[in-house]
Amino acid sequence: MKRIYEYTDLQPVLDELLQNKESSDLEFKSAKGGFPRSFWETYSSFANTDGGAIVFGIKEKNDQFFLDGLTEEQVKKYEKDFFNTMHNKGSENIALLNENDVQAVKFGEAYFLFFYIPRVDRSLRPVYCGLDPYVGTYRRDLEGDYHCSREEVNSMFADANLTSPVDGRILKNFTIEDLDENSI
Repeated sequence: MKRIYEYTDLQPVLDELLQNKESSDLEFKSAKGGFPRSFWETYSSFANTDGGAIVFGIKEKNDQFFLDGLTEEQVKKYEKDFFNTMHNKGSENIALLNENDVQAVKFGEAYFLFFYIPRVDRSLRPVYCGLDPYVGTYRRDLEGDYHCSREEVNSMFADANLTSPVDGRILKNFTIEDLDENSI
């Protein structure tokens, strides 16, 4: 996804964002009433799937999206709140973003805040909210964040174990007959 600061004219970009609506790699949040608590679920889901962008300052009403810009003071506060929370191990297990991944943009009289969350390497998964990965791990499907099952979290932990990768283990007492010919 192209970064917002790479565009010279923002009007077509914002128009396109509003028409494309939310997707597997794009999430809008109004943020007029404060830093959205659901932000961290989306942070986790983007990091655990294919990455994406979260945009503060766009609201949804009746399946339509509208510019709902923020003030300069709100943007500064939200940036500070974001970095303080992200670096708090009680909130997120991995601090993924740096200042270049969080972009404030002024358009007209309103401000928008863009967060670019990368897909993390399998060795870092799962990315989760809070202290319990079985409660705070999410994945992204279409335009929604979904809580991962215990089995999905365990699978992420197994994939992250680089000292004994699942597909590199030698399994004892198995023969060629144990393989599924159709899968091979």
